[in-house]
Amino acid sequence: MLETADPAKPLATTEDSGDRRSRGSGLWWLASVAAVVVLCVLRMIREPRFFFWDDTQLGAFGQWYGLGSRILSGEVTLLSPGSWQGGNYLAEGQWGILSPMSWLIGLGSHVIPNATVYATIIKIVLLIMFATGAFLLARAYSAAPWWAAVAGFTAVAGGQTIFMDAPSWVTGVQNVALFALAWWALKRHLDTGKRAWLFFVFSYLLLTAGYVFGAIELAGLLIAMLVDRAVRRDKSGLIRVVVLGAFSALIVVLIFLPGLLTSPVTTRSGADILNDQFLNMDLGDLATSPIATATSSVKGYWGDLVPVPLQYVTWLAPLLVVCTRWRASLKILVIPVVLLAFNIAIVIGPSVIGPLRYPARMMPYVVLCVAVIFAVVATKGWPERLSRSSAALAVGVTAITGWLAWAAQPGSWRWVALSVALQCGAILVLMLRGRLGRVVATAERTAAVLLVASLVVLVPQIVRYPSSPLGNFNVPSSVAQLTQVGADLDPGIMTIGDVYSLQRAPASYKESLLANLWYLTGKDAASVYTVLPYATFAKRLCIDLRGQTCPKALTELFASSGGRTLADDMALNSVIVIKGPGLDREPAVPEGWSLKDREYTWLLTRDAPVERAGGIVHVEGDADVRVISRDDTSVTLSVDRVGAQGASIVFSRLAWPGYRTSGGVLGAPERGFLLTLDLAHVDAGSTITVSFAPPGWGIELAAGALALLIAVGWVIYSWRVSVSRRSRIGSGV
Repeated sequence: MLETADPAKPLATTEDSGDRRSRGSGLWWLASVAAVVVLCVLRMIREPRFFFWDDTQLGAFGQWYGLGSRILSGEVTLLSPGSWQGGNYLAEGQWGILSPMSWLIGLGSHVIPNATVYATIIKIVLLIMFATGAFLLARAYSAAPWWAAVAGFTAVAGGQTIFMDAPSWVTGVQNVALFALAWWALKRHLDTGKRAWLFFVFSYLLLTAGYVFGAIELAGLLIAMLVDRAVRRDKSGLIRVVVLGAFSALIVVLIFLPGLLTSPVTTRSGADILNDQFLNMDLGDLATSPIATATSSVKGYWGDLVPVPLQYVTWLAPLLVVCTRWRASLKILVIPVVLLAFNIAIVIGPSVIGPLRYPARMMPYVVLCVAVIFAVVATKGWPERLSRSSAALAVGVTAITGWLAWAAQPGSWRWVALSVALQCGAILVLMLRGRLGRVVATAERTAAVLLVASLVVLVPQIVRYPSSPLGNFNVPSSVAQLTQVGADLDPGIMTIGDVYSLQRAPASYKESLLANLWYLTGKDAASVYTVLPYATFAKRLCIDLRGQTCPKALTELFASSGGRTLADDMALNSVIVIKGPGLDREPAVPEGWSLKDREYTWLLTRDAPVERAGGIVHVEGDADVRVISRDDTSVTLSVDRVGAQGASIVFSRLAWPGYRTSGGVLGAPERGFLLTLDLAHVDAGSTITVSFAPPGWGIELAAGALALLIAVGWVIYSWRVSVSRRSRIGSGV
């Protein structure tokens, strides 16, 4: 049997009763949380903007604010034509359009007037959630509360979490926190049959965050659980996994199928499997993972050598060699060990698998598994006293990993040596004898020492590596300042040139914004952030994910074809040209536009503003057509007349998969990306509605509805079974 021990029962390696452990569990959780908060404070002392960095500046905060604006206006929509390649929100996924957690974060961004402060609060809350999930998970696998507290902090302190997810890629830390809680809820339900609703809540929040790596991790967990229960011939457990897995699979369909069906028109349509060594690791990198200041050979945006300890897992790993009773521990740890192997295989695997990139994003899950394994192994097999030989073995392992860290980047030897010295010193403290030995006289005290030491060994890391290796774009913290940019401009804004150059002169943010910061203005902007670029649109304007374009994009916008320009077809009213290489001369002023020379930019504005994007911009052929009504997802037309040769109606919308029409035929996209409706003579006199719903919307809605039925039905069923069991026990049956 692989069933875990009851956490309420005494463990063979401790003299304390289970009741005492249970009473102290809350205090140890608080200790773990306190350590996380101290780590965050130390990080902010060294770099006050630590949690407001890179994609949090350019992507997440503007996205939160934009979502909050839509909720407050009561106009939450799946599509925004005027946001162009960044406006297909459900396909984008990470907007969290269907996530109550994302809604709350979005609304909160309208309350606190400082973006840095708000982002910092959100990140710390997520890290506390992560530590809590790791703590509860370790407890569920029978770890004593003091070792679970160590696990909670250890999970949070991993290199990928600290240097990439927490400062920048917030959906990464959000996902791993929710995954840890979902894993705990799943195990709790499998072991007791109770509180299935916890899993439904956490897994729903995890999946609706729209970050595919969390979905992959949850799938791996459910498959491992399914196999485990099948091998154990645990019929009731097997049924529970199937039910909970079916719920998760249906939510995956609802959230991720739109992006999959949209991908053929995007730059994410590739199916190649290759290894360009970009943000994946090798075994040599992982061999140095116990050293807090070790850097590695991971290639990324910074070049071939990562300038931070991205591969750091935990300095506690060498202490695993001093523990005993491994057989008893491994019986409990089948699932964590399987998941650890699964994640390591991904991390050291190909860097590109179709649309999936950056395997290093799975490192937080590696750290989570290691943290839980350490807590359980220490609970089962930590020696009453650490012998000199055991300490020497742990010190030796630490020294070897330190030597490997030096060999990887010899120039960092001073910081590696300092870490090795601190970590070895902390290990030697564990073998104190006499009066000093009281410090580590019990398992609780030993765990407390290791929790404090886990903070101490990170001090050199904090001093030497104060921030993420990703970019700081010097975005203003003042929400009020950001919302006032372009206040005098009509909707329909696009930036041309090197938007990243704004960071070199923070004052330039008064003239222009970049990426998702445009959502703070409430104005349609074509230059917002996207993870799903429309391929032909992006190629035509040589625009990247965050809105940067090459200089020739200005020529493309105003090149006339049949009396029309791309700026006309996009319903642009303002074009902000950022001064820089290739755009260092005053641009020619197109007919019907005016030019204003500013310190950092030129501003082109249309003399007679046009309506917001989404309507008709051109009729090709002989037809009279009027717009009766329009919104973000539909346009209703009155077709008064169509000539014998037919006509084509061109809209200022990207031709995303999912558009349909009640009349006429959707034609080949104009310019390769503009939505086009072909009309025949027989369509004259009709009313036609062109509307958008995510591709596969019927299937997706059905999947969501079925998932809801499963969740409600299973919660009710589990509750009734629990009540019936208590009744039988109460009656003595």
